[in-house]
Amino acid sequence: MVIAFIIKGILAPFIILLLYSNSKALQNQEQYVRNFWENFFGEVYQIRKQTFIKNSAFKPEYNQSRYNVAESPLYCKKSDSYKMTHPDIVLQDYYVWRDYPPSNLPKKITLDRTFAVLDKVSPTKIATYKFENQMPLQLGFIYTTVSSLYNNYVWGKGLGCVLQKYSHIPGKSSVAMKNQLIDNFMRYVRGFEKKNITNPECKRNASFIPETYRLNDEDDCKAFFETFKTDDYQKRFKKYGPQYILKTNQHRGEGITVLFEKEKNDLLVEYNHGQECGNISKQVIAQRYISNPFLYKGHKIEFRIYYTIISTKPVIAYSYSRALIKRCAKPFSVHSTEKGAHVCNTAIVKNLVKADKDDEEIEDEEFFIDWYLEGLEELLIKQGRAKKGWLQSYLYPKIHRSLIHMTKATYHSFARDSTFGEFFAVDFLLDDNLDVWVLEVNYNPQILSVTPDRIKRNYKMLEDHFEFAICLYQEQIVSIVLIWQNAYEELEQINSQSIQIS
Repeated sequence: MVIAFIIKGILAPFIILLLYSNSKALQNQEQYVRNFWENFFGEVYQIRKQTFIKNSAFKPEYNQSRYNVAESPLYCKKSDSYKMTHPDIVLQDYYVWRDYPPSNLPKKITLDRTFAVLDKVSPTKIATYKFENQMPLQLGFIYTTVSSLYNNYVWGKGLGCVLQKYSHIPGKSSVAMKNQLIDNFMRYVRGFEKKNITNPECKRNASFIPETYRLNDEDDCKAFFETFKTDDYQKRFKKYGPQYILKTNQHRGEGITVLFEKEKNDLLVEYNHGQECGNISKQVIAQRYISNPFLYKGHKIEFRIYYTIISTKPVIAYSYSRALIKRCAKPFSVHSTEKGAHVCNTAIVKNLVKADKDDEEIEDEEFFIDWYLEGLEELLIKQGRAKKGWLQSYLYPKIHRSLIHMTKATYHSFARDSTFGEFFAVDFLLDDNLDVWVLEVNYNPQILSVTPDRIKRNYKMLEDHFEFAICLYQEQIVSIVLIWQNAYEELEQINSQSIQIS
């Protein structure tokens, strides 16, 4: 026993030295690998940089940092190389930066399913000292409410690395701002003629937006005011009520004006019956009002489809079939002057609920309809207006074609990089002829937890959204490794052939 202790005492320093040497060798090996990947990603940045410098939205050089999080010009090299050295960070563990409050459903999913980093950072929190927070190397998914971090960090260097996903798309205003969506839609449809596309079915499928005039465009504006002078407008107004609705670039029911007689006269005064067209630059669109909406229990309804673009290079998109169905607060009548009868926005409904707490109708939970679009099919079957399978054979294809055309009409404005993605909510209206119209597109949409079924449904939807984004950047690390392995094997073969020749 004593001899054993003596031998252990003699060997212990050598064992420690050996372990230290092995540890040192492993550290050197890891540092060598990280240096290799840092050089690799440095070259990749030079390629990606071309995307960023062409777009004035991107911050050209370091000067300040958002959220009081320090920026380093070496961050992406270090983060990407660290992940290549420790791929389990990407392949097994999900590190997400989400700045929503803990009660928020997306934040809850982040905490349940991922490792939350920079969890105490928020745009409104006052830091104790400048650049209090450091960007962690493990960060993989930047899922923030702020949609313009690329204004505050040198993209591809200080943030927005190859092995990261960002939940916003620079240039998304081309689809999310009403005026820009109309500009792009009109340009897209005009392009059919240049490309000699004459198929009427194709043109019909691309006509997903009601007739629209841009009042900041002189020609559109003048053409719009000419419509007021026609006998057809006067006849239709008397019979069907308002023919147009004004929209600004605001969301959540703001900036919407239904053109009743008073509102029409106010507009005629403001634009001097069209004489001021070209002099007024504010972005307002006048859109044909769908005066024959499909009604549910006497109320107008809209449905919202959630739609995610996972990457802009290549463009990869996915839509969720589970729709949010919204019922307008007030019974529909073409001659009703109440906004709540015409606009089914959730914010308007909530305001009416607060204002009319004693009104039994306002308290009705059916403002938040919990059946899916399958319920709409069942309703139409009972009314004798559709057959089983209508949803799959008619409505979904129309929705999907609208989303495809909408993406094709607008994606030219997107910054093109696989790190960019966006979660949208597209509001549709079904008219009484069962035609489908796109009303507006929202980014950063509210995800409400109104009923237990909706909480469950939204949880699954957002969980899928996370999975799509995470799978894409997991695929990137696998692709990079495969490319590297193939290049290494080819290099080995070349070296082997060189040795044989010599």
